[in-house]
Amino acid sequence: MSKIYDALRRAERGRKDPRGGKKKRAAKTVRDTKIHDLKLLSLDENFRRSLVTLRNSIDSEMKKEASRIIMFTSAIKGEGKTTIAASFGRILAIGETERILLADFAVTNPQLHTLFGVANDKGIVEYLAGKAELKDVIHSLDKGVLDLITAGNFKGGEMAQPLFNSERMTQFIDAVADGYDYVLIDAPAILDVPETAIIGSYVGGVVMVIHSGKTRREVIKRAIQMVEKLDGKLIGTILNMKKYYIPEFIYRRV
Repeated sequence: MSKIYDALRRAERGRKDPRGGKKKRAAKTVRDTKIHDLKLLSLDENFRRSLVTLRNSIDSEMKKEASRIIMFTSAIKGEGKTTIAASFGRILAIGETERILLADFAVTNPQLHTLFGVANDKGIVEYLAGKAELKDVIHSLDKGVLDLITAGNFKGGEMAQPLFNSERMTQFIDAVADGYDYVLIDAPAILDVPETAIIGSYVGGVVMVIHSGKTRREVIKRAIQMVEKLDGKLIGTILNMKKYYIPEFIYRRV
């Protein structure tokens, strides 16, 4: 694991991990952060707090489920879902009491392997195609506390939809539900890739990341309808890249 993650975990040790927040479907606000700014996590207290609040909300929504399998997606690309999924995985792993899995299902534009500095020679594509077993595609990032499955090698001329709508996909969900407390799936934008809504039908909950002030309401509504049409369960939304027109601390008091 990177020195950045180690520094973040050391900074978090000794802090009490808040749990059991009130059940909430309202949108959660996460401050602007870019993929290449993950190194600032240890310095950004507000972003860290937002991720802990996200955990409380997810735990409240999915409290009856032993394993929380969550798909992070967005309506369109460029809304920050990968950054938030990766950062959330790191925050969850800091406590060292639960097993966390990050899985990159954005097979046409994978990024998690770059963020964590691991090889992408084989991943979820090879597993779903029956060319590799689960143990062969898991990268242990922190002594079994935080694991990563990369996207693998997907050929652009092929169709990804049959891979995710298959018996192997069902086997994957069953296997990770038994082995992990949290499974965070980074999926492509719903309106860009047809298989994303299908993936959402397999998981326990869907979190949609929204670029605040940019993504149109009609676009968001259409994306939500596509998830729910295939029986996906939307458990919340995240407003990313929120701009504050008065000091942020005032927003937290009104």
